[in-house]
Amino acid sequence: MKRKMIASMAVLIGLMMCSSVYAMGPGGWHGMGFTAVANLNIDSVKNFLKDTTSARNELILKRIELIKAYRAQEINYDKIASIQKEIIDLKTKILDTARKYGLDKEVGPWFGMRHGMMGQGMRPGMRGMRPGGMMSCPCNTPQ
Repeated sequence: MKRKMIASMAVLIGLMMCSSVYAMGPGGWHGMGFTAVANLNIDSVKNFLKDTTSARNELILKRIELIKAYRAQEINYDKIASIQKEIIDLKTKILDTARKYGLDKEVGPWFGMRHGMMGQGMRPGMRGMRPGGMMSCPCNTPQ
């Protein structure tokens, strides 16, 4: 009787511990899983990518400029602030285009949008580190 009770408690505790893995949803993609991709309109995505090519390319270049500005010997905070403002303007332009095509909920996480706010980006002292503490290439788009 004791063996059965101990074995059943062990199984129950194991199931409880394993169930927390599924709390966020498949792939950890904000609980959306593959349905976020499966429900997209291909024509909307093509048009979005076509309309935002230059803005996305410019965003990549601005991220590289920002990293270089942080790694300079003499840090110029005015220059960093202007580059950050340009990055925010580019992200806003891209997300407005996404909203036009009905893709704002799918594109938002690519640009670090969480709960309607801009991502943290880089801060003084981080020197190329992202909020998760991982080094990342500024060439990666989506983020």
